[in-house]
Amino acid sequence: MFLYPNRWRVLSLLGIYGSLSLASQQASADTVETVIRLEETVPIESLANEVMDPQSSRFHEFYSPEEIRKIAGPSDIDYDRLLSQLKNDGAEIVRESPTHLTITIRAERNYLAQLNRRARSSLIKSHSLSPLNTVTAVNGLQSSPKRHPHLVRLHEVPLAFAGISPAAIKTAYGFDPIYQSGATATGQHVAIATFDGYTEGDVNHFWSMNNIKPAPVVDTISFNGTATFNANSAVETELDAEFTGMMAPGALVHVFASAANSDAGELAMFTAILDDNRAKVVNYSWGLCEDQLAISHKQDMDKVFARAIAQGVNILNASGDTGSDCDGDGSQAASYPATSPNVVGIGGTTLMITNGQASEKTWSGSGGGISKLYSKPDYQSALDSTKYTGRAFPDVAFNADPKSGQAVYAAGKSQVVGGTSMAAPQWAGFLTMVGAARGAKPLGFLNPILYALNTHDQSAYFRDVISGSNGKFSAGVGWDPTTGFGSLKASDLFTYLSHL
Repeated sequence: MFLYPNRWRVLSLLGIYGSLSLASQQASADTVETVIRLEETVPIESLANEVMDPQSSRFHEFYSPEEIRKIAGPSDIDYDRLLSQLKNDGAEIVRESPTHLTITIRAERNYLAQLNRRARSSLIKSHSLSPLNTVTAVNGLQSSPKRHPHLVRLHEVPLAFAGISPAAIKTAYGFDPIYQSGATATGQHVAIATFDGYTEGDVNHFWSMNNIKPAPVVDTISFNGTATFNANSAVETELDAEFTGMMAPGALVHVFASAANSDAGELAMFTAILDDNRAKVVNYSWGLCEDQLAISHKQDMDKVFARAIAQGVNILNASGDTGSDCDGDGSQAASYPATSPNVVGIGGTTLMITNGQASEKTWSGSGGGISKLYSKPDYQSALDSTKYTGRAFPDVAFNADPKSGQAVYAAGKSQVVGGTSMAAPQWAGFLTMVGAARGAKPLGFLNPILYALNTHDQSAYFRDVISGSNGKFSAGVGWDPTTGFGSLKASDLFTYLSHL
């Protein structure tokens, strides 16, 4: 009998030393594919803190999945024993993360439920010597609400209104000098995190009809089965890919479309993106209200988002389209995961162009407020503590009002849309351009950089949005929980971030 190091959680199910033979159970044939998470030898949050700490030798020296495995993963012996035990119990190994911190398995639900209970049993962990000790969580067994795209269609379209053109948007936000300098995103990888199937041809057609050159390239990465086509979801996915590539000509746009819109699907999706480790920018235009989030899933995703920072990946999330109250029931629930301290929350504005001059106000639907799940991160320490007691969001903003909407090409036709999911991919495209300008040196997590700016630099790099409200909160001078720092002055911010 092997003695396992005390650092591993000890997890037992069928008696103190029992394994979980599927054959010995009278389980249903309900087979589930899910992700199990293994306990780290070094917390992944420590690695994230190291790359953000200017005093650390690893400051902005980001980790690869293989390095994370060596530092934080189980020993090879422990890992191999775990795989053997899972297989002996009848579980199918579907996918292994190169970090050796997550494993996708397919097994009967009863087995997984017992494995989950074992992972959380403090009594058994003090006695068991099983290889299953390394498992610390089983994701997605409970029923979970579906994520919703932060997309708003403009149903009452004025006859002459076909949306603000890509050229007008680029001019309004100061992108023109970037492209005139010859800058492109050629060779840069950017990921679209989404659910369900879509049509690649629509995406390519959008870039062609808008003369985006060099043309971006889109592909689909399968990781948890074949995603079923859904017309509504497809509009979101095509919007995300089209607008990201529109702002980042020449980029390689990788669509990670989960076949399951669930807790397990979300975890598998982001794990696949980070395992792939090519994209340093991820657009995610889906979400749900914080009060709908299972705490166990929050804990799993906290690990994922910390890992993203450790690998130098920015995750941009649309902040929501129902203003300060995600649920719309007066509870002032916030929209997740824009509330995560390790995610860049993208709010929305109403863009007005008059005689060639652009101005903005807060779009009333812009998600924003104060998290009830997350404390205020260090980078927000300068925010008024009497007002902002937790993680406050969004961080930045872009055009999102469907009445100042932009046209996407989906379902074989142009459609005018709005929502913060129109804002997020345009920020993703911008950061992809920054990545190209920086070459082999990734930018790292954007939020600490932005919140460290003094008021002079904030005004130099952002158009402060000082009017309008999203319900409970009103815009004002400086950062606010409707549009964050405001919208970008693209050329100036591009120059600054490119040379940090």
